[in-house]
Amino acid sequence: MSKILRILLLIIATLFAGCNKDVVEINTKSAITSNSQSLKISPVHTDIPVVSISASSTYPMWDASNAIDSNTATSWSSARHLSSNGVEFVQFYFSGAVDINYVKLTPRYGSNNAGLCFPLNFTIYYYTGSSWVAAKAFTNFANPQKSDNYDLPVTIPLPVTVHASGIKIEVTGLRADGPNYYFQLAEVAAGFDDGFNHFKWTGNDNAVRQNRINNAGSDSFNPDRIFNWTQDDRDPIIRGTTNAINPNIYAPNIVYNGSNWHIYYGGWDNTSAKNDRIFTTVTYDDFLTFGTHTLVIGNGDRRHVNNETVLKKPDGSWLMYYTSLAQNSVANKPSFATSADGIAWAPNTGSGNAFLNMANYPNWATADVNGSNVAYLENGIYHLYFNDFATRPKAVHHAVSTDGINFNYTGDALAENLVAQDVKAFTYNNATYYLMGMHHNRQELRYSLSNSLTSFPASSFLLGNYNAADLYIVSMGFVTNANRLYGIIYGAGPTGDLSHNSLHARWLTKKIIFISDRTNARWGDIERAHGPNQVVLYMSTVMETGRFYVYDTDGTTLLYTSPQVTMRSGDVWTYKQ
Repeated sequence: MSKILRILLLIIATLFAGCNKDVVEINTKSAITSNSQSLKISPVHTDIPVVSISASSTYPMWDASNAIDSNTATSWSSARHLSSNGVEFVQFYFSGAVDINYVKLTPRYGSNNAGLCFPLNFTIYYYTGSSWVAAKAFTNFANPQKSDNYDLPVTIPLPVTVHASGIKIEVTGLRADGPNYYFQLAEVAAGFDDGFNHFKWTGNDNAVRQNRINNAGSDSFNPDRIFNWTQDDRDPIIRGTTNAINPNIYAPNIVYNGSNWHIYYGGWDNTSAKNDRIFTTVTYDDFLTFGTHTLVIGNGDRRHVNNETVLKKPDGSWLMYYTSLAQNSVANKPSFATSADGIAWAPNTGSGNAFLNMANYPNWATADVNGSNVAYLENGIYHLYFNDFATRPKAVHHAVSTDGINFNYTGDALAENLVAQDVKAFTYNNATYYLMGMHHNRQELRYSLSNSLTSFPASSFLLGNYNAADLYIVSMGFVTNANRLYGIIYGAGPTGDLSHNSLHARWLTKKIIFISDRTNARWGDIERAHGPNQVVLYMSTVMETGRFYVYDTDGTTLLYTSPQVTMRSGDVWTYKQ
């Protein structure tokens, strides 16, 4: 009988208010039904009990207490407004001051599963005991959607944990139901969940249908977790300078220099001639921006100089090895240059007077050392890995030196028809691992991991090309510092003549997945990175409630599952283990 009376009173109130299909639409939302396919995780209740609630205004029979009765079939509503510009609020209190790091607002949902009169513009305040302090503000907040069997809350993590005895939601932009505007909520809550301290909301950059997750890069080297390679969203990451001929840059070699990174590369850049030369560009912000393209080794009297590898030695001096090709020759040979700062090199042009010497290699005079010229320095011994395309093409050869110029061939480090590109050392569980990267001018990079500098086991697949723009991979260099493998920068292009290359980047990142509690949609299997530390997650809607899952850099080891949270287009998060 009371339900019939309530309906009659609401209809009468509506008639007097002059609205038609308005706020008095009967809310027939049912309680949550069990559906194991929709709910991935049983909810953990961390809401703090609310002891009182009040509001700026109340529509008849839609009391503020309806928003804390644990029944989403009842709702609180503000008074009617004739435009969206009205100001309304609801505020609720706890028994005392407590830590709060999220606020949960359950909309009143309509028959089409869309929110009714959920606020458009609003600010969340917390009460210190003497004043209200703004914690987070929203403009043009997307209208929430629910599943068929679950009245999903909008769960909003706060930027920082606050110590508060109350929460206020103040609205300055209302949504309509029919011709009139209201602020309505089915339930309000707030609480503390330590999970939000490990996945913090840090802002919104207005990116359309994207979320960005910071601190999602690799950790200290683990040989079992080097498989989740994520393409940079700037593809290619570095192009050659526009000039009279098509830019063609490749052969990257990356060196960390204290507070910046030097990215060396070879090719045609800012020239009208097809003579390879060697350049560098410097990044001071971990590969987000790059400086000018500086020529460091001109071709001089050589036809080409390229395939550089650069060592910053323990005494602070720099040493570069590169391949050079004489004007009337078909056999490249390794040359060298030195520098005090990694920018000014001597000699700074290719010359026949700066060759490395090689002992005990058969037919060194006719060897063609092209495309592969890898140096590694350890305990005063220089190791050189090279390929010979003229006389012994199907192996990666190894030589050593004590002075960095006069080398002695010791044998083959890898008996495969692959082009060695880089060797870096890491430690894991008190063992040293040497990582060699290789290509074969096709759609993939390969690697070999060894505990020895003189012998590497059979190679394994590392990564494949991303799309048609990097169909032919012709070079690569690891990005490393200390004991971390950040990623790979590689030279690649779309054509088989290998003359239209640019530099692309693939970063070793954690895998970030979001699964919607509304639709079970899964986002993150196709993701990009923006530099080595940020993952870009692509959305198919502008807002969704669900959970984030963070996997390690193998792509399969689960590290973290977030509390239920609402994510919107442009949200930026920071993951903290």
